[in-house]
Amino acid sequence: MKFDFNTIENFDDHINKSIPNYDILWNSIKSISEYFFVDKTNVYDLGCSTGRLLKSLNTNCNKIGYDVANLLPQEEGFINVDLNNDFELYDASVVYSIFTMQFLNPSSRYSYLRTIYDGLNKGGALIICEKLYQDNGKMQEIFSFSHYDYKLNNFSSDEIFNKERDLRYIMKPNSEIELNTMLQDIGFHNITTFWQIFNFKGIIAIK
Repeated sequence: MKFDFNTIENFDDHINKSIPNYDILWNSIKSISEYFFVDKTNVYDLGCSTGRLLKSLNTNCNKIGYDVANLLPQEEGFINVDLNNDFELYDASVVYSIFTMQFLNPSSRYSYLRTIYDGLNKGGALIICEKLYQDNGKMQEIFSFSHYDYKLNNFSSDEIFNKERDLRYIMKPNSEIELNTMLQDIGFHNITTFWQIFNFKGIIAIK
């Protein structure tokens, strides 16, 4: 059976077991966000999956989640949107893109980031996390196989191999240089890494 996020029995638990230190990333995102929330503005989670992040936020902002997955909550504020196409984003103080852009069509990523930038208020933040290719081949190999070692704590070697094989069709990571270049070209100049483990990286970009 091909890997499909929509068929995972416990999506949030699966992600926690797949990405090292995901709990630290999660808590860091929530802590950093508090510096940017502005009452009555909008907070977007692009690729929100089960909506867990938005639901956990303690804020008077309007919470809006976009996704196309079957996991999308059938609740107010969660909207079925294909992020490869044009989407609405405005009056935003914080935008989350948590391991989302790597699954979008490469040709639509610049437009995706442009829509985010244009919709953010001045001083607003994009919190983006991505799995990235290392620009150094040796480090790419070290990080990849160290990640496989970690995943063996929770998954069989066959499960790891089969998932990696299936992901090649739907996940197209950028390199670190490519992501930083896109962010800078669009207008973000205050760009800082706040979390990293192996090929997984969390970045905050302020407008």
